[in-house]
Amino acid sequence: MDKVGPEPRLIRSRFDTRHLPAPAAREAWNEAINVVFDSRLRKGADGFFASVDAALIGDVAFGRIQGSAQDFDRSRYKIARDGMDGFILQFYFTGQSAARDGKRPVAGAGDLYVIDMAQPLATATTDHDQFSLLVPRRLLAPRLKQVDSLHLQVLPANMPLVCLLRDSLLSFHRNVDVMTRPQGEAVIPPLLDLAVAALDGRIGDETAGGVVLAQFDALKRYVDDHLMDGDLSIEGLVAAFGLSRRTIYRLFEDEGGFSTYITRRRLQRATTALRSAKWRHLSIADIAQAHGFGSAERFSRAFRREYRLSPRDLRLLSRSTEGASLPSGRASAAEWAHWVSLLGR
Repeated sequence: MDKVGPEPRLIRSRFDTRHLPAPAAREAWNEAINVVFDSRLRKGADGFFASVDAALIGDVAFGRIQGSAQDFDRSRYKIARDGMDGFILQFYFTGQSAARDGKRPVAGAGDLYVIDMAQPLATATTDHDQFSLLVPRRLLAPRLKQVDSLHLQVLPANMPLVCLLRDSLLSFHRNVDVMTRPQGEAVIPPLLDLAVAALDGRIGDETAGGVVLAQFDALKRYVDDHLMDGDLSIEGLVAAFGLSRRTIYRLFEDEGGFSTYITRRRLQRATTALRSAKWRHLSIADIAQAHGFGSAERFSRAFRREYRLSPRDLRLLSRSTEGASLPSGRASAAEWAHWVSLLGR
């Protein structure tokens, strides 16, 4: 009888800058974190440290991250260049994080902090010890009611579903060293079920009135369904929903306005097309026309204004990353950065 080999273990990555001299420590951390964020120390380089204990399970990554106080940024330019499109769900054990403009709540110990990698970010983080779960958008977005409003949301630590998700993730992390790859992959679906329940459970009267929330959700679905129509306009929404122009404008205020929302959604969808081999036979002008822009010039101007690079540059950059694949064995610190970047796409 043939011997059956042991089942493969989860792909792991661990590194700790405290084993490195100061200049090398900062360089190693930049290499690892810059696949997602640009970072700046909030204090001097003396005493800086960062450590990561991460694992890859199928299409999901998670890890415990400790580090010194930093500012983290994710610009529209970076979003366009790297094409990462997923969510990071964070739990802080110690420390806190918040948007630097002071307009968002502070994420503290036990809270669930939600980051949408397709939206810009500028946060300040104290010395911290936190747990992050990275999930591609395609695994969560179709199951969520208000996916566009999740970015930088803070779900309080004492919410029952938040407690359940936090405890489940910590238990998973405690057992990761003895878990086989099939076992880990079997755990991910129920964890994501719990994440969806926790994220949707945040919606209530404290966030928005139920009727208003439902109206806005319906309006955004209509926009997405007709996004490729060159004649998409507020008049179409007025006719479809029987709402006044003033009401529709008010509902889109937090998105920068109705026109801004449409332009950004079209640009987001166009960036996907520019990276896709399925659209490669089409010119930039064809892609512009297909995504509701009247001309290639108008499309290029809007694209540069939003992302600080041209559509042609993005198409060339995307070709340079083709053929990349996830590792099959143990990951080094550099490989950790690589597979995190791939998971977000």
